[in-house]
Amino acid sequence: MPLYEYTCEDCQKEFTLLQSASVNKEETTCEFCGSTKVAHKFSTFASKVQGSPSSRSSKPVTEKDYPNKDVFKLPIPRLRSEL
Repeated sequence: MPLYEYTCEDCQKEFTLLQSASVNKEETTCEFCGSTKVAHKFSTFASKVQGSPSSRSSKPVTEKDYPNKDVFKLPIPRLRSEL
């Protein structure tokens, strides 16, 4: 089951819940004040790759290791607030 992060709009506290992916996030209540005015936060995730490390992964990745080197010539994306 994944961890979901929330922010309470009433008490302004942040909390994390271990919930099933099929749970209705709109029915979640704040664990501090009991309010139903909680906002689901987008967060990152971590993954773990099993296996033995290879000799290729022991060195840092450089631009030469990528098949399409033109990807490094793309402009840096801007936020909507910067437009």
